[in-house]
Amino acid sequence: MVRHNRRFSYSLFQIMTLEGWSDAIVRPVMDVYPNAWMFFIPFILTTALTVLNLFIGVIVAAMEEEHEKEMEEHHHYVRMEASEIMKELRTLRQDVAKLRRNRKASHKQKVEMT
Repeated sequence: MVRHNRRFSYSLFQIMTLEGWSDAIVRPVMDVYPNAWMFFIPFILTTALTVLNLFIGVIVAAMEEEHEKEMEEHHHYVRMEASEIMKELRTLRQDVAKLRRNRKASHKQKVEMT
C-alpha cells in the first residue's frame, strides 16, 4: 500500500512539473481510459497556479520585508531630525528669553535715566 502511494505521488509530481508526463504517464492512461483528460487538465492547471501563487507569495513577502526595513530607517531619520529641530527650538527660545530680559533691562535703565 505504501509503495503504491509513493508511486502515485511520484506520478502526480511528474504531471505537476510536466517532466516526462506525456509519454510516461498520460498516454498509457489515455489508451485505457479515454476520459482521463478530465482529471489531467484540471490537475495541471490547479497545480501550475498553486506553484505560481507560491512563487508570487515568496516575492511579495520579500518585498514587504524590504519595504518595512526602509520605512523603519525612514522613521529613525525622521525622529533624529525631529530631535535636532526640538534642540534648536529650545536654544532659540532661550535666546529669545535672554533678548527679552535684556530689552526689559535696557528699557528699565532708560526709564530710570529719565
